[in-house]
Amino acid sequence: MEITIIYIISQIVTVVYYAILSLSYLLKDRTKILTANFVAHIGQTTAMAMLNGYTGAAMSVIMLFRDVTLLIQETRKSKGKEISKKLDVIILIITVILIITLTIFTYDGPLSLLSVIATLVTTFALWQKDVKTYKILGLIAGILWLAYNIFIMSIMGIILELILVICSAVGYIKDIKKEKTINK
Repeated sequence: MEITIIYIISQIVTVVYYAILSLSYLLKDRTKILTANFVAHIGQTTAMAMLNGYTGAAMSVIMLFRDVTLLIQETRKSKGKEISKKLDVIILIITVILIITLTIFTYDGPLSLLSVIATLVTTFALWQKDVKTYKILGLIAGILWLAYNIFIMSIMGIILELILVICSAVGYIKDIKKEKTINK
C-alpha cells in the first residue's frame, strides 16, 4: 500500500463520513437517521472510489438512492400522507436489483462481495422501519464493512468501523435498558 495524496484525502473523507454515520446509530428519529445516512454515504462513495474500491463505491451510490427514497417516504408520512406498502416493497425490490446489477459490473473477487452483503443488510434494516432492529443489524453490517475496509486497505476505515460497531452496540443497549425501565 502506497501512501499518496489521494490516499490521505480518502482517509480524511473517511473520518468525516464515519463520524456522521456513527451519529446515526445514536439517533432515535427515523428522519434524522436517514438524513445522517444520506450525508455519510456521499463521503463513503467518494472515499471508496479514491481507494479503487469500486464495488464499495457502487454500493454507496445505491445507498444514496435508497436513503433519498426512504427519506422522501418518511417526509410524506410525517405530513400525514399514507405510504403504500406495495410501493415500499417495489422500492426494496428495485434497490436489490440495482445492488445485484452494479455488483456484476464492479465485482473484484469474493472479498468485494462483503460490501454487497453489508449493503443488503443495511437496506433491509432501514426498510423495515424499526429503529431497534436497525441498530442490531448495524452491528452485522459493521462487521462486514470492517472486513471490506481491510480488503481495500483503508486504515481509517478499519479503525472507524470498529468505533461505529461500538456506537451501534451502545445505541442498541441504551434502547434495551430504556425499554426495560419503561416496562417495569
